[in-house]
Amino acid sequence: MLRRGGLWAGLLVLLVVMGFNWPLARAQQFPMAGDLLAGRVIIIDPGHGGYDPGAHGIQATEDRVNLEVALVLKQWFERAGARVVMTRMTPRDVPKHKKYRVRARMVWINHSRGDVLIDIHCNSGAKSFHGPQTFYWDGAASYHLAYDVQEELQYFTHTRRTVTRIDQYVLRHAEMPAINVEIGFITNAKEEAKLLNPEYQRDLTWYIFVGTERWFLKGRWPENLLQTPPPTHLLIRD
Repeated sequence: MLRRGGLWAGLLVLLVVMGFNWPLARAQQFPMAGDLLAGRVIIIDPGHGGYDPGAHGIQATEDRVNLEVALVLKQWFERAGARVVMTRMTPRDVPKHKKYRVRARMVWINHSRGDVLIDIHCNSGAKSFHGPQTFYWDGAASYHLAYDVQEELQYFTHTRRTVTRIDQYVLRHAEMPAINVEIGFITNAKEEAKLLNPEYQRDLTWYIFVGTERWFLKGRWPENLLQTPPPTHLLIRD
């Protein structure tokens, strides 16, 4: 069993084989090989938009933060060789006088035939509430995807929040493994400031990406590696 916090096993094995020993922070500075996710289609849905801005913080509305974070997440997946489909790319994609209609969006998402759907939202609640949390609706694939992403977010933020099942329209009607990552509480002033910080956005999305990649890799282990896995000490973070 891996130490809590998880591991991007594929990247680690790749670095070990190549003889590199980069800390995670330095690894983020380099383009990734582009073969681990080649051919995969990742759908990223920044929640809200138009005249539905979502929750309000002191400095920003949820729809703005969702989009900023989603665009950074998009870059990680593209650098790993995946094709990313965004439900919106700019604030103008959903004019202020129109509603970001969930049903129509889901029809478009399902026609896109993605391998996974990652919904990005900000949470809201009491001013003291904080920490990211990952939700799913049903199915083993969605649960394990949510679990891997949340474990990485726990490692990064030290949140105690765990994977939770939620009846959300997007998750319930998605025809692929789907999760909703509530990246933090926009109603918590300190957390809102972090969510608006480009450096924090980069780090946060890295761990969402790592968790997703872990989930994909579970279906790609060679049979001989499954029978004789790498030594356990190689699979533990510093």
